[in-house]
Amino acid sequence: MKDSTLIILAIVLILVVGGGFSLPKMDLSKFNPFESLAGGTNGTGDKVDVQKPLKFALTDTYAGSALASKTLKVYASDGSTLLETLTTGSDGTVTTAFTYDSGDIVWIYYESGNDKMWWKKEVPKMNPKDAEALSYNYIKLAAFTIGTYTTDTLKHGATTISDGGEYNFTTSGAIQTFTYSLANTGNDNTGLMESYDPIYQMKYTCVVYMTLSGTGYEKIIVYGFDYDYTLGTTHYLAQEADCYALTKHKVGNTYKSNGVEDFTFSLDGTGYTAGSDTVTLQIYVYMYSDPQYSMNHGGSYGPEAVQIAEHTVTLKA
Repeated sequence: MKDSTLIILAIVLILVVGGGFSLPKMDLSKFNPFESLAGGTNGTGDKVDVQKPLKFALTDTYAGSALASKTLKVYASDGSTLLETLTTGSDGTVTTAFTYDSGDIVWIYYESGNDKMWWKKEVPKMNPKDAEALSYNYIKLAAFTIGTYTTDTLKHGATTISDGGEYNFTTSGAIQTFTYSLANTGNDNTGLMESYDPIYQMKYTCVVYMTLSGTGYEKIIVYGFDYDYTLGTTHYLAQEADCYALTKHKVGNTYKSNGVEDFTFSLDGTGYTAGSDTVTLQIYVYMYSDPQYSMNHGGSYGPEAVQIAEHTVTLKA
């Protein structure tokens, strides 16, 4: 509270209590002596609408560093009308050529090699002081650097089935539970992040797909996947991965996530015919994919999908 306000209040109290002075009727409903503390009219209270260029700050959210010399594309609220193409500076920031009103919806797309990200942003209001002092409206964009997934394993119990190997329902069990493990073997603070593509109206996430094809594929019953669909002569199964679990996120000397995830499923091959049925089981892991999109587009993993792992096994009896 300002000193002048305290002095005025003190004088009024002395007159009323000690001097018999009566106050005239006043509307005090809007009087707030603590307004300066709360930040009402001094420029830090209610935010205001603005029309300014947008200044984007692009960062690698896991590494905590600016992403310089990267291309950003700004789209209108429909997610498909391209408005501007920008390149970040050495500090990871770039300012739009156009102005945008508070409340406008914009989509921003970032792609650098296999690093891809979408953001849907509502242009924010600004506090009065910043609105007066700054020529731009600031928006942060958190991106990532994709990990490396060269290590995957498929096991049943303690037995490992190598890529290109076989599983025999007769000798190893007609009903069997398997664990597929995927590990990020890349640098610390690399991994995955989910977003949404407004152009193709699909998720950008990591998906573990499994397909069964060949003679007798329809005889095998599969358990453990959230998505299960058949297209033509191929049986598809799919499970969305946890993007953060597959991220090696290290803060100081502590790993917040070690970049490893396990997926468990079961096969029932009791209806399999020995000697005549031969099925190929393939596990694919794709980033920037969506099982729902795949179901509705003939098994396509997505226009921007990137394969990060694959494992093939022949099923016999």
